[in-house]
Amino acid sequence: MKNSHKRGQRKTSGLVPEPHVGIFWLLNGKLLIDSVPLGEAEPYGDHLTHPRSHIDVWEQWRLGGKVPAESEYEEFPRGRVMYNTKTQRFTLLADRCILREKIMVTKIMSELHLPSENTDRGTDRGTDSHYRCFACLHSGSEDLL
Repeated sequence: MKNSHKRGQRKTSGLVPEPHVGIFWLLNGKLLIDSVPLGEAEPYGDHLTHPRSHIDVWEQWRLGGKVPAESEYEEFPRGRVMYNTKTQRFTLLADRCILREKIMVTKIMSELHLPSENTDRGTDRGTDSHYRCFACLHSGSEDLL
């Protein structure tokens, strides 16, 4: 059987996956993500965001055994990705413990099919006081990155 692909060419479907918005945690080195495609996101002011809260998702996962039964959602580093409808850019907000780990940021962006920062419809990154784990809250440091 003759191979119709030329050497060095990859067979692709030509479809770019739809970006997602979502919430995530870093739990003992493992990334946990709950997301929806942008087309299923919920309006929130000038943003499209994940329809469920960190509290609700964590509780479901806790009851289902996906996360430790005696844990609280704010114990572990967490964050959120949303889409700004005015600027047409994504925003990744996360605990500094996550933002410092470039591999984790890359993994989040890859799993949610987010565009890079340098594109018109790119992804901005930052911290927010909502997304600070117990370790960061109790360190007394205001160094967010």
